[in-house]
Amino acid sequence: MKIQKFPLLLSKLLLSMLLLFTMLPIIANAEENPSFLLSSSISNAKIGDEVVVTVEGHSAKNVFGYELRLSYDPNVLKFRQASTTWEGFTVPSIVEDGNIIFAHTKIGNAAGESGDVHFASLRFEAISQGNASIQLTRFKLVDGDGSSVTFEPGQSLKIAISGNYFDTKGHWAEEHIVRATAMGWIKGYPDGTFAPNKEVTRAEFTTMLSRALALSSSSDQAQTFKDYEQIPQFAKSHISQAVAAGLVKGYDDATFRPSQWINRSEMTVMLMRVIGYEDNLKNSSPTLAYDDADQVPEWAYPAIATATNLGIVEGRGKNKFAPDGYSTRAEAVTLILRIVDHIASTSKVN
Repeated sequence: MKIQKFPLLLSKLLLSMLLLFTMLPIIANAEENPSFLLSSSISNAKIGDEVVVTVEGHSAKNVFGYELRLSYDPNVLKFRQASTTWEGFTVPSIVEDGNIIFAHTKIGNAAGESGDVHFASLRFEAISQGNASIQLTRFKLVDGDGSSVTFEPGQSLKIAISGNYFDTKGHWAEEHIVRATAMGWIKGYPDGTFAPNKEVTRAEFTTMLSRALALSSSSDQAQTFKDYEQIPQFAKSHISQAVAAGLVKGYDDATFRPSQWINRSEMTVMLMRVIGYEDNLKNSSPTLAYDDADQVPEWAYPAIATATNLGIVEGRGKNKFAPDGYSTRAEAVTLILRIVDHIASTSKVN
């Protein structure tokens, strides 16, 4: 897997100039070695989690610049970014086939770093189940005089990545939740739970839908909602994107009501707007055979009838749709996946 490809020849040239590699590097004797520490922000991760790997050193002496190399499993982790708190010049990361080269140097008359040193932070995303191994394979240090020394630390750490949440094992929607997590549009809660049976709010559902569809066009129309300031920060951009895409419109009183549980009628209308059924009229829609069809709001009837006909939504037992009933997080994920799959299947046909 190739991520953030930087022209290889130019990068190598910059690294050579940066670290003054005018001669073959000297491998340091063991007694001269500073010690290196590779640590992770998390040892047990779920698919979709961010994993931050920190590289530190102890007993460093007058370090002016450095180049570090790490290896990782690109089938389990996706490299996102490397950074340092040092001032100076950073060479863009070279990332190829599970290997990362990252280099930085101070500039001018800046003093070198000594003692306990924080070198870099590297950010990954967990993308697949498995045991991820990250290894610090090589470390080149340059002092203020331009002399360089190379170490082979062999430091490594392992991160266990699970596709399951603590509370979804055996749940009827477990497979759907695992799939959506792997796709990257749901993440669950920091305590490792997904809360599949928890009712979902309008803000949460809109955020899920926006992420699943990878909406990108933003709009400032969401700011016209009277309760815009009540929209959680995590949802603001997604609600703006959903408004721009015509998937959500708010209420007649110009509110969005982000913390209100979304009901099944509202959810179905939003889903069907994705595939262009929002303007259907009731008399041209399939007839609803639910026993509570007379309770379905007129504005939602076309969407619910069409979605039922397409197999995207189903009743809740006893042949009732429960149009005013609230949906759970598990139901929301399942229905969004059905829309995603419907789009994929119709695209293939077309």
